[in-house]
Amino acid sequence: MKVYPFYDNEGKLLDYVNVSEHFTLGEFRKACFHLPNENITGVPIPLNLLYAMDYLRGKLGNPIVINSHFRTIGHEKKQGRSGRSQHTLGKAVDLSGTGLVDLVATAVKEKNEVYKKLREFGINAFGIYDNFVHIDVRPKKLLGGIYYWDKRGKKKSEVNKDDDDAPQDYSIFIFIILVTLLFKLILKKKK
Repeated sequence: MKVYPFYDNEGKLLDYVNVSEHFTLGEFRKACFHLPNENITGVPIPLNLLYAMDYLRGKLGNPIVINSHFRTIGHEKKQGRSGRSQHTLGKAVDLSGTGLVDLVATAVKEKNEVYKKLREFGINAFGIYDNFVHIDVRPKKLLGGIYYWDKRGKKKSEVNKDDDDAPQDYSIFIFIILVTLLFKLILKKKK
């Protein structure tokens, strides 16, 4: 993950700087949310997230808007969220664009070429909403599965929680419990 500073050495905004083929630093800066007393001077952006965004832009053939990227924990908590969102780590984006929701929803449903390519880029979470999609590069589930939620047609109050309420992967905990029980069983038989 690379941290991109918002300002040059003279204090001038670097909004014009291209961070990828289709996106500028200014687009990411404007998609950051923080409290007034939090001084944000740069933004972390994983390169594989940029690659996935550029890929989607190319497949879509239309501009994509970054609605939300980095959000501070303080901002998240003020919005009534837990502060555990992947946005607080700079690993998530909410994107909109003509046809984008359909493109990503179909990709996840059909496990098509677009889905496979996004997975190759490390996209392990997909959130589908009426007017935007959420993608992020959190670690994949223990057995390789994805995090997925579809909030289309939900009331705004149900949607506002973002990816905090994404289904959690408890397989690692189950695995640890099973190994612990197996280990205790083996020790018990040796006695």
